[in-house]
Amino acid sequence: MMDLLKHELFKIISRKSVLIVAVLLLLTYGLFIASRSDHYHNASQEYKPYERVITEADREMVLKVFEDEERYNKDTPPSERGLLQDIWDIQSMQAGYERQLEEIRAQLDRSVLGSYEYKQHALHEQLLLEKGPPSGQVYYNKPWAYMIDMIDQFGVAFMGAMILIGLASLYSEEYSTGMDSLLLSSRKGKGKLITAKCCAAIIYTSSCCFLFALINIVVHALLFGNLDGANTPLYSLSKYGDSHPFGTSPYSLMVGQYYAIQLGVHLVGSVAFGLAVMFISSLSASSFVTLFVSGCILGVPYLLNDLFNMQIQVIEWLSFYSYSQLMRVTRLFNYFQTVNLGNIPVLYPVAALSVITVVTGLLVWGTRLVFRKHQVSA
Repeated sequence: MMDLLKHELFKIISRKSVLIVAVLLLLTYGLFIASRSDHYHNASQEYKPYERVITEADREMVLKVFEDEERYNKDTPPSERGLLQDIWDIQSMQAGYERQLEEIRAQLDRSVLGSYEYKQHALHEQLLLEKGPPSGQVYYNKPWAYMIDMIDQFGVAFMGAMILIGLASLYSEEYSTGMDSLLLSSRKGKGKLITAKCCAAIIYTSSCCFLFALINIVVHALLFGNLDGANTPLYSLSKYGDSHPFGTSPYSLMVGQYYAIQLGVHLVGSVAFGLAVMFISSLSASSFVTLFVSGCILGVPYLLNDLFNMQIQVIEWLSFYSYSQLMRVTRLFNYFQTVNLGNIPVLYPVAALSVITVVTGLLVWGTRLVFRKHQVSA
């Protein structure tokens, strides 16, 4: 079994196309980093005087800067814009939290006791109360903001490309070269070969995921000179001068905790997509067909729902449970969303992971079934 696993894993990583695509992706990553090099500035010392409760005097100071075109313009360094924006946003974040609670309690009053809507609003209220109101102070966590954003954006493209190029020919190559008949007629041909391919796909995908995560964290640590802010609240996370993507998130997480969750869910989504590509490869003798179909499964829901904003229920549902959504992770946690399961509200992250786990199990079973049927016909 170990010999088969090593052989299948070596076949994947020894392909020239895998190395070429990996190098091209890492060069693209480097160019992307270079394109916003002015953002990678250690502003921890500038933030330190404001790591306290922000006062009205602080807001008035920021307002004066905003109105001074000579001091605040397109040439203002991103780190300075970020600090000013973070100070300014404190009041709106606090007001937003109170407004959320008021709206939820109003919806609770209008809902029928025991109904799904009532349970949903009650769960939302419970999570917000556990989270508590924003502290009213500024936090420095920019290295983590850029790392997390990089996984959300470029990480999906990196993993998608590496999975497609590495696993699209996992079974297709055997079919097209006629090796499937030889392998299946051998002593180790049946279940062990399928298990070896499945394990090789998981190991390859996991290795790519850990490699990107390692490169990402090392690069950002070197660029910023620190990784400060892991113990700051998730709602305070933002890039310089950007909005707070988790400002309305109901989850009481610290930035470091969320980063660990993001990596874990990103890994699960990547492995699930890799096994889906393996299943599609088992259906076709053409690697190109596997690449095209798998690429569409990964990218089409994102393109239709996110870029073209097509508000069609089927597309929204596909996007809701898509591999790209799971691999991005952010949208699982930045808003309160639930799924109705027997009149019980199930949090979206739990529902999405459960659905993907079940689907992946079925696809692995389907791969074994397809290959065994191919064995009979062969």
